[in-house]
Amino acid sequence: MKKIYKSKRFWFLLAILISASVYCSEQVNKKVGAEKPQKETYLSLRQQYSVKIDLKEVFLASPTIYSLLLSMSVASLCVWFYSIFTFRQRELIPKHLINNLRMFLAKKEYEKALNYCDSQSNLVSSMIAAGISARHHGPQFMIDTMMAEGKRSTVHFWQRLSFLNDIVIISPMLGLLGTVIGFFYAFYDLNRSIDSVSSLFDGLGIAVGTTVMGLIVAIMALIFHTTLKHRVTHLLNLAENEAVLLGHLIETKEPAKD
Repeated sequence: MKKIYKSKRFWFLLAILISASVYCSEQVNKKVGAEKPQKETYLSLRQQYSVKIDLKEVFLASPTIYSLLLSMSVASLCVWFYSIFTFRQRELIPKHLINNLRMFLAKKEYEKALNYCDSQSNLVSSMIAAGISARHHGPQFMIDTMMAEGKRSTVHFWQRLSFLNDIVIISPMLGLLGTVIGFFYAFYDLNRSIDSVSSLFDGLGIAVGTTVMGLIVAIMALIFHTTLKHRVTHLLNLAENEAVLLGHLIETKEPAKD
């Protein structure tokens, strides 16, 4: 062991290892110190060139278009909420109504069934009332009359869907109109300075906001239209099936032939 400590080669290798470790630590410190200013410079540049959107300035660029789009979005939301909370299966096809009508029709008490249907404001009751009134004209005529009454009674449901569909079509066109009008006023004056050209591009960016807003309103109304259409179609099919099943309990007469 003493021979190793007295060896010149040992002390030479130890010196090389110490100097190498010192050199590596200095290089790492230099690299870390160089990265910090670069990171700070990047953050300062990012904050300098970051885009801050002033919603008030954007709205004042086209107040009429934005007001119309906002009113259309609120209207579509109200229609969707109202339809979701009012168009339910327990209100459209109440169990007590089906049971009472089935009891009256099974006993052939058509007058009581007709009076009961008149007292109920319901799709199924209106279809059964139409079927009872047309039962003397044959089964086929009775079924056709019930289907026609069902279509007449569901007009307001389809009008709501049509209203949402109109918003889907109109809102992006309205947004595009606002953008085109903004471009027109931006390029109308050809005698511009360098400062006015820079402000021109800012105005163009604001003008594009109407198209973005129109697309957002259209997508939102389209989602409302799709979900509500699925719900309406499903519940109306259930109501028509219940009405047809009850219609089979109505005793009909073949029309007299001349």
